[in-house]
Formats: sequence, structure tokens, C-alpha cells
Amino acid sequence: MPDPVRWQECRRVAREQGVAPALKLLPTAQRAGAIAAVPAGELPAGTEILREADLPGGAVVFARGLAGAPAGPDLVWVRLGLSQWLLDECLQYLGERRSGEESLLRKQMIQDCLATALTGQLAVEADLLADGNLAPARVRYLHQCLSDVDRKLLGLLGAKGFLAGGPGEVADVSELLASVHEMGTT
Repeated sequence: MPDPVRWQECRRVAREQGVAPALKLLPTAQRAGAIAAVPAGELPAGTEILREADLPGGAVVFARGLAGAPAGPDLVWVRLGLSQWLLDECLQYLGERRSGEESLLRKQMIQDCLATALTGQLAVEADLLADGNLAPARVRYLHQCLSDVDRKLLGLLGAKGFLAGGPGEVADVSELLASVHEMGTT
């Protein structure tokens, strides 16, 4: 059953606190041998760790053999919050950078890129709000839309977008969350 209040909370926590706190809010579905992401430190003994990322809000671990993995549109809401955090990072970074006498935010090509990213985020949100019971193919499409938006935003951050533990790694983990989810639905 759709739960818009929980979805908004997932998005808000992801945007304001990071991946690890948001993952704690997600319901899971049983999937044998599932690969899932969990906050570091919450793994049972003997779990096979595939990747660990030290991110704002806490470390996240991708592991195999967990009892369940995030399921449904909730994960799209978390990724939307992470994408909105990335947009916030871009606005702050570009607002502090200057070209000549003006902020980079005043440059037409940058404004176009930001507007495209925001439009993509709003389209995903509208789709989620219009139909809470999304088919797996639609969920995959929304995940892809968010990945495209995040990649566009990373380009605006220059080298800062690719530092370990920074915005690029958050975007990478976000995209991995979608990939892991997709693996479990095929």
C-alpha cells in the first residue's frame, strides 16, 4: 500500500542526513542471496562484503547474503533525496565560484544544466506521486532518470565531484543501489 508520508521521510532523511540514515528507513523484501546496502556496523558475522563507502551521514556497505534488500518505490524516494542533495551541493559550490565579476550560477549554460537537472527530479517526483504502485519497469525507468540527472550534476562540480567520500561517491552509491535493486527484480 502506498505510504506518501514514509516516502517524504525517506527523501528528507536522504537529502539532509545521507545514505546510511535513509537506508534504515527502507522496508526490505526477502531475496535469497540478495546483495544489499546497509549502514556499516549492521552486518551479521560472516557476511560477504563487496564494497564499503565512507559517505556523509555514515559509511555504507554493499554485502551479499543478507536476509533482505530494499524493495519498491521507497528506494526511488531515497535516491531522489540523494539527487536533491547533489543539486544542493552544486548550487553551493557554483555560488562560491566566480568567473570574472559574477558567480558561475549566472552563466547561461550552467543555468540550463541546473534547470534540466531540477526538471528531471521534479518529473520523477511527479511520477512517484501519481502512481504509488509502480510496475518494476517503471521503477527501473525512474532509477535511470535519476542516474542521468546525477551524472549531469557531477559535471558541474569539476574535480570536486569525483573525490572519495564526496558528491561523486554518493552519486555512485546511489546508482549502485538502483543496480542492486534491479538485480533482485529480474
